Amino acid sequence: MKKYLNLRNVVKISVTCLAVMTVISCSGNKSKDNGKNAETSTSQTSPDKGKQLPFERGSYVEESDVMGMVMTKTTYFDKWGEWKAVKQVFEMQMMGIDHKTEKLNITKGKEHWDIDLNKKTGTYYQLEYPSNTGMDATVAAAMSGNIPKGMELKDLGEENYLGYTCKKMYVKYPSMDMEVTTLSYGNLSMKMDGRMGKMEIANKITSIDLTTALPDSIFEIPKGVVITKTNDQ
Repeated sequence: MKKYLNLRNVVKISVTCLAVMTVISCSGNKSKDNGKNAETSTSQTSPDKGKQLPFERGSYVEESDVMGMVMTKTTYFDKWGEWKAVKQVFEMQMMGIDHKTEKLNITKGKEHWDIDLNKKTGTYYQLEYPSNTGMDATVAAAMSGNIPKGMELKDLGEENYLGYTCKKMYVKYPSMDMEVTTLSYGNLSMKMDGRMGKMEIANKITSIDLTTALPDSIFEIPKGVVITKTNDQ
């Protein structure tokens, strides 16, 4: 049971981190060519803050470590992030048995599909803005450009990461007992290290690919998956 609760905490912390990173904008141009990660499929040389992501299309791999539990997430995106297919893999050991959970979240504008690849089931719903209660309120405020009350931000300058000149920030959020140092490029969180309560948390993008063409099937429901609409549809 303890491991199960820890897994839920990982998800909750990920939502909190989304709220934190949404309010942190990044300035500065991309650094000189530093291999595949620094290549771009567009003529843009600095992040566009008016877009969901600083790149038109591509993919990136992200790794999170919370309480020793590692989650790998691969995000495929197009239309500057309006379309996304996010595959998350949780791996942990419970009672001496290895467990692996795979989730897929597809977004096309306001349309969303949350899919459990292990169970071959999923739900469909429409959502333009998060609800205004609980944790989602923090995310909603962040997305509207309002810094949550009590959040402290300190500009630490710039730092090169994966070939991109990123904004470095110190973030303290007492209501969540959260204290982290972040790197971000435009609206994209590149790296974060710190703590939430007594839990050490770390999140980083390990690679960015802007050169490989994405097939349309990336943003489609996998065959064999049964989708159920939520009650409000």
